[in-house]
Amino acid sequence: AINHGHGGHYSCTITMKVPLRAYLLFTATCSSARAFYNPHSPSSPSTFLNMSTTSPSTNLSQAKQLISKAISIGAPAYNAGDINKCATVYQDTAKQITSLGIPSALQSELLAEIDNNETSNDNAKAWALRRIFDSIVDYTLPLTPSPEPQILPSVTLEPFTQTQLPNEPLGVMDNVMGGISRGSWISKANTFFGETSLANNGGFASLRWRFPQKQNWSYAKGIYIKGLRHSKPMEHTFRIILKDDNCERVRLANYKVVFANPDQVQDQPLLIPFTEFDQMEQMGNSLVGSPSFNPMVVTEIGIMAIKPTVVGEFQLEFEEWGLYV
Repeated sequence: AINHGHGGHYSCTITMKVPLRAYLLFTATCSSARAFYNPHSPSSPSTFLNMSTTSPSTNLSQAKQLISKAISIGAPAYNAGDINKCATVYQDTAKQITSLGIPSALQSELLAEIDNNETSNDNAKAWALRRIFDSIVDYTLPLTPSPEPQILPSVTLEPFTQTQLPNEPLGVMDNVMGGISRGSWISKANTFFGETSLANNGGFASLRWRFPQKQNWSYAKGIYIKGLRHSKPMEHTFRIILKDDNCERVRLANYKVVFANPDQVQDQPLLIPFTEFDQMEQMGNSLVGSPSFNPMVVTEIGIMAIKPTVVGEFQLEFEEWGLYV
């Protein structure tokens, strides 16, 4: 079943009782275009959506709906022993999805698998396509700076000061769950760099700045990042992290928004409205019914690099960041 939720996005969950080895093939969580990484879902690197006659968000939603439908048909077939039907349904769906302007790297993977006659059997084909489907489902469209000149007569940029942010952030890596990813910060250059690794089910590196005192940002509209540059512009995406007083009451809770600069725009700041932080999450899982971010009691801000879009070495730098009013 597909449930339409906030902002017209959808989420669906398909579950069946199956052996553990088949669990990933036969359970699907189709997250909304706004959902964040789920560490329990398999995924692979993906890149930005190609432009087409419809909006990228529409294309992505259509692709996810097709995947959901395919799994709802293919999973019962596989469970009943008809592995050929499952593989055939996935193959036909993959062909449909390639015309929707999905992430280019995943499109290449799909096309390669569709044409791959060396896949040993239907079971291997179904698994190969399912892993690519999971990566498409996990993909989140990022906020980006506008490549067109913006008219911002009412916007004032207020950069963070040294009294607001400590010079050295706290590094929070995936070693908390056994991973080996790493990340470092060069304060004088506003540069975050490191390497994410998929080893031991890891895949993220982050920096967190804890405010000495709770911040009241209710007068501002959101966060801005000026002069944003990063590695693999058409592939890597990053997350901005915020915590408020409510997050402090829930272990490991925060708010995240995905951002990137695929066009490497330098003359326009990236604007991230507080309204985008509308869903609290815990370890990548959305907390249904949680309140939206409260800018009156801000306790922490951070930056994260995370799979599936960042796997391996990365670097992000910017001239300044702060609040826009």
